[in-house]
Amino acid sequence: MLDTVFKVARGCGRVIAGTDSPIFPFAIAFHAELQDYVNAGLTPFEALQTATTAAADALGAAGDLGSIEAGKLADLVFVDGNPLADVKNARKVRRVMKNGELYGMDVLLK
Repeated sequence: MLDTVFKVARGCGRVIAGTDSPIFPFAIAFHAELQDYVNAGLTPFEALQTATTAAADALGAAGDLGSIEAGKLADLVFVDGNPLADVKNARKVRRVMKNGELYGMDVLLK
C-alpha cells in the first residue's frame, strides 16, 4: 500500500486522507494514516495537505476550505510541536478554535 501511495502522489495523482474504519476510533486511524503517508515517502507537509488543501479540492470546495486565507472558513487546531518537522506532532492537540471560539483540552476531553 505504501508504495502505491507514493507512486500515486509522485505521478500527480490525488491522495486524500480519510478513513471509514469501523474498528479504530477516527482520530487514531486518521493520524496513523498521515504517518503511513510519511512512511511511504511523502513529506510531512504533503501528508498534511492530503487532509487540508487536497481534501477541499476533491470536494470542490477549495475556494472556501482547506487553507487559512482571508475569506475562507477555517476551524483551527493548535498543536505542541511542528508537524512539518514531524507529522506525529499533529497528534499533540492543545487547543481547537471552532466558529471563532477557543477550546482547551479540559473542554475537548469532556
